[in-house]
Amino acid sequence: MNDIELEELGLAPARSYPALRLPPGVDVTFSIDADVLGVNVGQRQLDAWEMTAEQVLPASMSNLARAVGSWQGRGYDDAYEGVPVRMLERWPSWASSLVLLPDELKRILGDEDQLLIAPYQCNLISLPVDVDRDLAADLVDVFGLLNPASLLIGMPAFVLRDGELSTEELPGFESLE
Repeated sequence: MNDIELEELGLAPARSYPALRLPPGVDVTFSIDADVLGVNVGQRQLDAWEMTAEQVLPASMSNLARAVGSWQGRGYDDAYEGVPVRMLERWPSWASSLVLLPDELKRILGDEDQLLIAPYQCNLISLPVDVDRDLAADLVDVFGLLNPASLLIGMPAFVLRDGELSTEELPGFESLE
């Protein structure tokens, strides 16, 4: 979605939230985890702190690593359309950010080759690496139907292959024009 479409939905435009491109190839914004909600860090907040996104990054990554490292949960197995899936129990708020910490991702979800999708900030789903990509896209859509406000728009899938994490676009809807 572009900024105009976001504003029409009553949401702040993406340009309000400074982003950095980080491995494995995603634009990352910042938020403050305040128990049951996350407060997005916008440019106005950074200006008030007299900091840049680059200056906030080390503390943010340390906080993420601490949250993941102290997490008491585990991955659990389920299935969708007969395909095995693995998710994080209790859906921690940082689940999708786990792709920024590949060693922790492999510790929690396993180091085997896998496809990962992140339909929500709090939900990272592991599927077999050879899963049909249309099925993976359908699973993202299922979560979008349940709660479209939480859907991570434009988030790619992630492929863990031979221990290396990369991004991959999922099939989308054909243009209706």
